[in-house]
Amino acid sequence: MRIKIAGIEEELIKETLDNGLDVYLLPNEHVKNYYLTFNTKFGSLHTQFKKESASSYVKIPNGVAHFLEHLTFYMENEDASTHYADMGAMSNAYTNFDVTCYEVFGYNHFKENLEYLLDFVQTPFYNAKMVEAEKGIITEEVRMYEDSPAMQLPFALYRNLFEKDNHRFLIAGEVEDVKKTTLKDIENAYKTFYHPSNMFVIITGNFNAEEALAIITENQAKKKFTSPFKIKKKESKEPIKVVKEFESIETTVEIPKVNIGLKIPKAYFKALGLSEVETNLYISFIMNTNFGISSEVRDQLISGNIMTEGIDFSKFMTKDYYILELAAETPYPERYISIMKEKLKKVTITKEEFSRKKKVAISNFILSFDNIEVMNESIQMDILYFGEFQNKIYDIYKNLQFDKCKEVAKKINSKNMSIVVLRPFDKKNEKDEAKDE
Repeated sequence: MRIKIAGIEEELIKETLDNGLDVYLLPNEHVKNYYLTFNTKFGSLHTQFKKESASSYVKIPNGVAHFLEHLTFYMENEDASTHYADMGAMSNAYTNFDVTCYEVFGYNHFKENLEYLLDFVQTPFYNAKMVEAEKGIITEEVRMYEDSPAMQLPFALYRNLFEKDNHRFLIAGEVEDVKKTTLKDIENAYKTFYHPSNMFVIITGNFNAEEALAIITENQAKKKFTSPFKIKKKESKEPIKVVKEFESIETTVEIPKVNIGLKIPKAYFKALGLSEVETNLYISFIMNTNFGISSEVRDQLISGNIMTEGIDFSKFMTKDYYILELAAETPYPERYISIMKEKLKKVTITKEEFSRKKKVAISNFILSFDNIEVMNESIQMDILYFGEFQNKIYDIYKNLQFDKCKEVAKKINSKNMSIVVLRPFDKKNEKDEAKDE
């Protein structure tokens, strides 16, 4: 099936194979390389699940998706990453809240590299001894995350924003989670989430689409799978109230870091008659206008030496909430927080600002098709967040309205807000401890 992408002369090719595997192909003859990803809809959030026909849920420790990602690279006689290095390609993998993704960048050997990607992901090779051996490696990785300010800042915030939602846990789990992970946990996860009907392939870059589809179809036809099935993932109802409104943590930073999180119910926006795609775009316009590189508050903070660089804005969705994050480094965290709180009481956008953001967004959208990694990720995020590739984004951008944007801005508030500050260790306390020793 060829899906025309509105606003540009591009087509996405999508096919669903008999075993349920979805394939998305976006060729680009203007680049020299290609980017392959093999994705499973299995992330750190998914710790309780069952096949739709099963009577009870399976529960696994936090971090199993990440643990399984590690083990999947092992083949009977080699490591997949070593194989790709020998082929002159670059391979990697990552696990986040929603997905585990295996990726390959290459310039040649397209057929061999694509077939090998499908084979190593779909050929589980692990046993109890390997699981135990890998625990040491992952435990060190977890401890590195726990000691890293870059990881502490978001996850300390998530612990304070969420009471029941699994976003509050480290993606790799904690040390105790790793220690109690068993071979059975790994097998349950693989049999459920690594079925083709829960997976999708995305290929972007310089390749022949017909050949790619032929390679994938013949590769899958040689393998035996159970019939496609649906997976039910158990989710807890997350209350609107944040767990903790403020936390200060002493850690290994030289300059304090602040992360401000807003927990905004999706229900606030439903009365406006907007889709989640539209709401996401409006929120981006509004937050970038109020806190982005050309915002007044950024100029105030930079010129006053309150902030060392810019404000790092990010957002993601849960089932019921939009989570907005505003992170920055500041030598004066109290003053910074005071200014940001005041700004968050009323975020605004003018008609001129809206028009400018809209033009820039459309331009960036068109230019993004020259970046094969960005397009691959964009297709992936559409599938995970909205269930399917959004081929009419250009039209959606064109039809965004200033009046609707103003209404969205009114719904963004700090009623459910949490703030985390990472501070340098108190040197006075360190000296006192040294004296005691």
